[in-house]
Amino acid sequence: MTNRKFVSSTNHFVVVSLLVSCSLVFLPKTLAAQTTPSSATVMVEIQCKPGTAEAWREAFVKEILPSIREAIRKGDAFTNFTYFEAPLPAQDLDFVLLFELKSFSSLDTRRIPPHYEVLFQRLGPERGEALLKEMGGWEEKVTVRILRANKV
Repeated sequence: MTNRKFVSSTNHFVVVSLLVSCSLVFLPKTLAAQTTPSSATVMVEIQCKPGTAEAWREAFVKEILPSIREAIRKGDAFTNFTYFEAPLPAQDLDFVLLFELKSFSSLDTRRIPPHYEVLFQRLGPERGEALLKEMGGWEEKVTVRILRANKV
């Protein structure tokens, strides 16, 4: 009977040792995945007034998108940009704009949404204000969120 207990505890020891050894092999990969670099991301959600999403998109593609591309080329604040359109008309938002920033430091002060900021830089205050006023009439709600994007 004592011999069986010895064999059983030896088997347990071997199994536990094997599990610990395997976990040590995979541990560095696990730690590397948890310490991935992150970047500052600003997400702008736009909900248009009923029937105005098409006009908003046309003005965005014509005026704001070139401004964003120019700002990314300069490399002052933005490193990347993506925008999404809602595929279904019954969704709560029409457009989502994602701006990747060089760092969180540019978010220290309160500002206007980034797509309007680059518009003013490119068009100037008078023309930018006129377009903003027109586009503002098409928007029901604009929400700006700051996120941390983790690169995997």
